[in-house]
Amino acid sequence: MAVSISGLQGWHPGEVAMQSKLGFAEAMSSSWQKIEDRMREQHRIFHTGNLPFIPITTTDDEGRPWASLVAGADGEIGFVESPDLKTLIVNARLWPGEPLLDTLNKWVDGDGWNSTAPERYLTAGIGIEFPTRRRNKFAGYIKDVKRKTGMDFRLNLQVNQTTGNCPKYINIRKLVGCKTTNPTIAYERRHMTQFERLPTEVIDFITSADTVFIGSVYRSDPATAAKFPSHAGSNARGGLPGFMRVSPSDGCSVVLPDYSGNRFMSSLGNVESSKQMALTIVSFTTGDVLYLTGTAENLVGPPALEVIVKHASLTVMKTNGFIFVRDALPVRQQFGTEIERSPYSPKVKYLVEEPEGQASASGVHKAKLSSATQLSHDLAVFRFKVTSKPGAEPIKIRPGQAIALDFMDWIGPPAYQHMANSAPGSVNDDRVRTWTVSSTHENRDVTWFDLTMREMKGGAVTGALFDVLRRHSSNKWEKPITITEDVVCEVVGVTGDFFLGDENVNMLWVAGGIGITPFLAMFSALSERKAKAHGDVVLALSTREPEMMLRLVQASLRNALLKVRLRIDIFTSKEHVNMDGIDEKNIEINIHKGRLTMDYFPEVASDRDVLICGPGGFGDLAMDGLRAAGVADEKMLREGFY
Repeated sequence: MAVSISGLQGWHPGEVAMQSKLGFAEAMSSSWQKIEDRMREQHRIFHTGNLPFIPITTTDDEGRPWASLVAGADGEIGFVESPDLKTLIVNARLWPGEPLLDTLNKWVDGDGWNSTAPERYLTAGIGIEFPTRRRNKFAGYIKDVKRKTGMDFRLNLQVNQTTGNCPKYINIRKLVGCKTTNPTIAYERRHMTQFERLPTEVIDFITSADTVFIGSVYRSDPATAAKFPSHAGSNARGGLPGFMRVSPSDGCSVVLPDYSGNRFMSSLGNVESSKQMALTIVSFTTGDVLYLTGTAENLVGPPALEVIVKHASLTVMKTNGFIFVRDALPVRQQFGTEIERSPYSPKVKYLVEEPEGQASASGVHKAKLSSATQLSHDLAVFRFKVTSKPGAEPIKIRPGQAIALDFMDWIGPPAYQHMANSAPGSVNDDRVRTWTVSSTHENRDVTWFDLTMREMKGGAVTGALFDVLRRHSSNKWEKPITITEDVVCEVVGVTGDFFLGDENVNMLWVAGGIGITPFLAMFSALSERKAKAHGDVVLALSTREPEMMLRLVQASLRNALLKVRLRIDIFTSKEHVNMDGIDEKNIEINIHKGRLTMDYFPEVASDRDVLICGPGGFGDLAMDGLRAAGVADEKMLREGFY
């Protein structure tokens, strides 16, 4: 069994600085020992037998890092050899515009290794098996280069640092080789002028990407060079398309958010030290490759929040050189296969200077919890009062729309977790939640609103709100209580095309459980319209709590619907439904034993517009039944749970 030997003698000053800024220094103080000085056998097998291409970092004559790509001529696995635990032999075919080409030509056409500039041939790589999310990193230096023919090279890479890495943000792809490529340089600006902007096409390429490869470098201080020698770094970041942003004001600053990871801070530590960075993006459908290099700065805390909305750690790279090559990488996503997004990827956040960021960063409206009514052990109505900055545009909510609220300041950020496979969304939880508003505010500014919500098992926000009720000494079911705790959130915005129109209503509403919420607001709106409301409404409600749901409907109907015919069909597994206290004078109520089935719809769907709200399987069944009943898709509008 091979003995594990650390490839480091400790974290270098840049890594320590970033770990300290993010509060990880104590926890990570001895984790540098996990980085070994040679490849394990499984790493050798991984690089030689699992990968169709490898991103590697090198530097140019000016010391700028570039994240290059090496692959075999046909894009197939097997272009790498590993004769021993410290050696990778890469048989690569490069293409015009590939930054690595300069380094290899310099070696082949010159005298090879230059002892006066050893940092020129530092390298690092990251192997990623996209179908399985496996990945391993290595660092070292180029020991030898041989040109085979034209742009075919044989690289001898010596490895002195290696580590496994987590699969957290990798988006799964099925990749295959592409033997016929036609690499063409579309843009090549290795030295941009001071105020030069990236072309619009390049910016769009960046902001539509879901994966980026990172190149970095650490240059030793002569005083500590023996302990912390110079080295290159290679890494990868993934997210939802658009997770990288480009500053509209200068058109060349790329903003890369930092997501919760293994806390090593190796790449960001190199950036902290060198103030340099390289980014490379690939289109796996076209083989297009974009190379970027520039100066970089890590921002943590308030400086980061001034750049990107509600994200407190990021890196800004000001591009000073870029190359865009079309149809270059001989590896593509297999035709007909889908991308599987990482479940850990947070929602895309926008720059403060972007219109989307300005809309969500304004913080002009706050909502404070003022009262609540608990209806059952996991169902309650929460009332919030709205306060707004002077001069702010008032909030408008149409019956059935939803409101997004940010509870970060009240609840605080989640505790650090590296992985949480049972609940991946909890790792980067931004504490923003969206609920349908159950009160109606038709034709008036919103100064308060009600949310009828069910407590989600393990839910950070619903759990915290229900805890407020549980702490209240006078809390009794179905009795409103005044909330004295300081529960305040920001109003992010109002959303949804799912709302009650102004004209006469001839509609079928289909609700599954708490999916009744938007219809409560619609009932209330019809009630407010009084004699002005005309129409015919059927509510098909599938629920395990029929009495509770009927009481909610009753509460929303404060006035008789004089010119609206209202029928409620309740589908429930309960043997008996207690109708005590339910006013049936203006409502036809029918109780159906069992589940809502497809054969229900032909009777009620004819010539009606349909709104559906409920969980996924319930909504699918409803839409299938409606289609079978002859209802066109354009007559149906479906809303998921908020």
